Amino acid sequence: MPSIKNLTIFTVFIFYLFVILLVTDINAQVWENLPGHAKAIAVGGDSTDVVWVLGRDNSAYRWNESSFSWEDFGGKASVITVDSNGTPWVINNKQIYRLRGQTWQSMPGKAVDIAAGGGDSVWVLGESGSAYRWNESSFSWEDFGGKASVITVDSNGAPWVINDRQIYRLRGQTWQSMPGKAVDIGAGGGEVWTVGESNAVYRWNEESFAWVDLGGKVSLVDAGGTGTPYAVENRGTQVYRLRAWN
Repeated sequence: MPSIKNLTIFTVFIFYLFVILLVTDINAQVWENLPGHAKAIAVGGDSTDVVWVLGRDNSAYRWNESSFSWEDFGGKASVITVDSNGTPWVINNKQIYRLRGQTWQSMPGKAVDIAAGGGDSVWVLGESGSAYRWNESSFSWEDFGGKASVITVDSNGAPWVINDRQIYRLRGQTWQSMPGKAVDIGAGGGEVWTVGESNAVYRWNEESFAWVDLGGKVSLVDAGGTGTPYAVENRGTQVYRLRAWN
């Protein structure tokens, strides 16, 4: 039969092992600083991360992981998204464009924000704040109502929006109010991320129906095919991505 002393030593050992594992897990979540600067960031792709930014000159740049650098694709814009095929869509002075080869194609309609997600879905927020979904067959936008200032689209093609920091997602024809407050939102790879009022990054947990705090201090967030969040620092233009988050 083990002595009380041996049990005490064993208990202390288990406690410190737990602490070490906990600290290791926390430290494994590292925000990696990428080169360059950005005013806006967007991530798309079906199973990979196709990352684009709008630089300080408002031009569009695509991330090249092999060269660990950004490739300049020109153009001028204030908002950008990337669809599941890796194609960027942008807004400049409320006019919508998408990149076709090396040419920026002008699209119908006006918008203040734009987002793309699963199933080749592309959504915008019109000048009135209503949500519209792109229909390639009719080459026009379909009105889904609502009112918001920020939009993202998840990997199922469902839009999530922010209106006065309140979060909503579209379920069928109904805009469902979600818990928490946010200033930005991004989705991809089966994940949904927000930037909270304190500028920390949060990950949605459908099972607990709650947001999980992953720290950081950012202003913008988005995710692509792997679900990895990419962000722009708060009150700055540095670009980051979260490593070992899952």
